Amino acid sequence: MSAARCTHPMAEDWADLRQAVARYALSLTRHRDLAEDIAQQTVLKAIEYQQSNIVISMHALAFRIAGNLVREHYRRQKPLADLEAASELACNNPLPDRVVEDRAETRALMQVLNAMPPLRRDVFMRRRVEGQSCQEIGRALGLNPKAVEKHITRALMDLQVARQRWQARHEEGDQ
Repeated sequence: MSAARCTHPMAEDWADLRQAVARYALSLTRHRDLAEDIAQQTVLKAIEYQQSNIVISMHALAFRIAGNLVREHYRRQKPLADLEAASELACNNPLPDRVVEDRAETRALMQVLNAMPPLRRDVFMRRRVEGQSCQEIGRALGLNPKAVEKHITRALMDLQVARQRWQARHEEGDQ
């Protein structure tokens, strides 16, 4: 064996190397748990490497491995940090132009709702807004359940047609 080749270090040498790498990793990360994990991974990688390669300086190899592991850790963390920062900066409120559009569409639909025959509007509001069952509405208004369903269907059709017209006019304005 040549003097340049490092012989297998003893267990206490590995422990000393691991402690030195842990201090180095701690100086880079400022997180004791992370530094310990990096030191452990470094020693394992150094052992694997030296089994098939000539190692001149185990300390130099270990510090190189540790530095790479620290960079790799922060590289993996960066997208998460960017995502967390973006979510903190992001506003959940809709954009002002969307608010204006929604209000205009709501006004158009309210006009259609107000123009409906009173019984149709009453049945629709009881079912869709107040959550009453068709049977409850029928009892309250003296209608059979089929008549209640027919009023709801017609109200929905009126609103759908109005919404389609509004969207068509709105899309024409965009062009």
